[in-house]
Amino acid sequence: MRQPTFKHWINHQWPAALALLLLSVPMLLNSALAAEDLSSRDRGYLKDIAQASLVQIEASELAVVKSSSQDVRQLAREVIREHMLVSDQLKQLAQAKRAELPDQPSLIQQAKFRLLSAKDGVEFDQGYAKAIAVKNQETVVKLFEKVASRADDADLKSFALKHLSPMEAKLDYGRNLRAALKTDAGE
Repeated sequence: MRQPTFKHWINHQWPAALALLLLSVPMLLNSALAAEDLSSRDRGYLKDIAQASLVQIEASELAVVKSSSQDVRQLAREVIREHMLVSDQLKQLAQAKRAELPDQPSLIQQAKFRLLSAKDGVEFDQGYAKAIAVKNQETVVKLFEKVASRADDADLKSFALKHLSPMEAKLDYGRNLRAALKTDAGE
């Protein structure tokens, strides 16, 4: 018996193959899209978290190099470690949800970073403690609280809840450091 040729298959089997393809592709695409798309609000949360982590990392990397205080350098190392972990996990979440993340802080955050980087010595240490370890970290904590309570996506909510406690701990550390630097400076 002769094997059917490709030409024979095209002439006789293609309608069935085409029908199968046309029925299965939309169902697969719809289920994948429905399961992974984020609301615009949730995409905004991802962007805000990414930018906040980027500025915390960049400012803390500067503090490790520039600070005259061992305590500031220690906090900066911990902030880097924590925010790198957040950034890595956020990238995985964004990839799974097909969302893009910014690769740099916002323009306002960049301007604040430039102001901090122009300082030296005790002025730098106090500026880092005030602007990054306290004020920016307060913003981060509020953002994580907001995402944990208001995000539409369950995975994003879970992500925020998972990282909220470590962010609060860094804020407490930053507040204590700021108070200690004020005491050391005689304020």
